[in-house]
Amino acid sequence: MPFLHPLSRTFRYLEWAILFAYVSMELSGMRQDWPLTFFVYGAFFILSCFFPQRRPYPQRLLYIGMALTAIVLANRAGIDSDFLLFVNFSKSYFLLNRRSAIAAVGLVMGPWIISEYLSQVDWVQRSPAPIPLSVFDPTALIRFVAISLTAYLSASTFTLIASAMVVTEQASRQRAGMLSQQIESLSADLERTRIARELHDSLGHTLTDLDIQLAVAQELRRHDPEQAAQAVDLAKTLVGQCIEETSRALQRMRRSDFDLNQALRTLLEQAEQTSNLKVKWELNLPQLPVYQSYQIYCIMKEAIMNVQKHAQASQLALHGTVTDSDIILDIEDDGIGAELNTLYVGFGIQGMRERVQLLGGQLQIQTALAKGMRLQVTLPR
Repeated sequence: MPFLHPLSRTFRYLEWAILFAYVSMELSGMRQDWPLTFFVYGAFFILSCFFPQRRPYPQRLLYIGMALTAIVLANRAGIDSDFLLFVNFSKSYFLLNRRSAIAAVGLVMGPWIISEYLSQVDWVQRSPAPIPLSVFDPTALIRFVAISLTAYLSASTFTLIASAMVVTEQASRQRAGMLSQQIESLSADLERTRIARELHDSLGHTLTDLDIQLAVAQELRRHDPEQAAQAVDLAKTLVGQCIEETSRALQRMRRSDFDLNQALRTLLEQAEQTSNLKVKWELNLPQLPVYQSYQIYCIMKEAIMNVQKHAQASQLALHGTVTDSDIILDIEDDGIGAELNTLYVGFGIQGMRERVQLLGGQLQIQTALAKGMRLQVTLPR
């Protein structure tokens, strides 16, 4: 669990603080067995310098076992180590696992309570005051065990719950980091797809026409220089249109007040002016977020350009209606149509499908030979 590495410093500093407090209390009392006391605290200090997080499980288990055994023996010798016990329970949760930590609490419980009781008996026997009979009273023993057991289990439970919360929080952060990386990767893919659509919508058709005109000029430059010159002039015009269309696309992407109804009306007027199409429209779409409005605009633009280039139609109609739950756009022409099962799914139609899917909608195509074509886009509000 590499995400636990910073906790090694936390445990180390915590144990050093506890040991410093214990040593300070011992120095103020200066017990007769102070050499043993400082030797034990020195051993705990050495153990605290290690945190075998990346070691194999048996070595981590041995480390926790040695620490807990040393703490119980120190307690039996009358050396304060209560806080170190619970710190090492927390360590066992991080270094091992939840079951092992619970097992450690259960295994240490008996020896710890016995050492506590024997330490109290030793203290009473060393006391110059008369030994109260209650020390050896079975009722007093039961009361002592009950109180000690309650305190032990309460402190142990709190320690394990706190450790579990930290582990869960750290694991959540790790998962969040992984999800963030996945989102960044997905965002990059979506951005590449978006740029591909924008290039296709703003440049694809114009560049195709430009390539055709240049090919015509190459073919005719020797046999018919005048017609070749006309093709070059038309190519120059297409270049200007390409630049203008790119500029408009960038402006649309940057605008925060994109008016979808006006943009679609302008698009339809341009289609009527630059072709023999008789165009009708009925639009009353609601105010939508800029991103959604722009995607709808690109879908309709692709559909209109397909009609101009491939349908051989004389009439085009666009209707935008709104229901309580959906936005419905119908675009219909009276062109040559196609067989639906053999309809060629070009990059344009694929781009429309992808945009509709991004908006959570559906694209339906109805067509037949000599029956025109109808595209219906249904989007949730």
